[in-house]
Amino acid sequence: MRNTDRFRLFGDHGMGAVVADLVDTIAGMGRLSRRQAYRLRLAADEITTNIAEHGYHGRRGVVDIEGGVDDDWAWLHIQDNAPPFDPRGHCPGGVPETMHEGGYGLFIAFTGIDHFAYDYFDGRNRNTLLVRRPADAPDGGTDDRHRAAGR
Repeated sequence: MRNTDRFRLFGDHGMGAVVADLVDTIAGMGRLSRRQAYRLRLAADEITTNIAEHGYHGRRGVVDIEGGVDDDWAWLHIQDNAPPFDPRGHCPGGVPETMHEGGYGLFIAFTGIDHFAYDYFDGRNRNTLLVRRPADAPDGGTDDRHRAAGR
């Protein structure tokens, strides 16, 4: 089973609201807990903000966001045409008190989700964010927790 939703954004105008709405939808489809949904939203916000600010340097650019659920995972693919950038190499890791300025958002994003992957293919960056679905949510349908992403 695979449910998906996809958006194409141009620039950063309204990007946060679109990301939040998509995460809300995916959280409902995957029956994620409020905590899981909130962490997925934080990670997606951080990745898309970094694309707009650092990848496109504040200029207008394309960001494609696709999300869905399968039997085990709720997932997001965030793709852009900015120069190659693997965020894993820019996350300081370690204990926050010992980190230098910068990278906190990526640190929070990567520690809040279950798996992150990056690849660069055919002139596009692709960031994949995965959150393991609760064991008691096997069908992937929507429920009353549709608006679970911390809003």
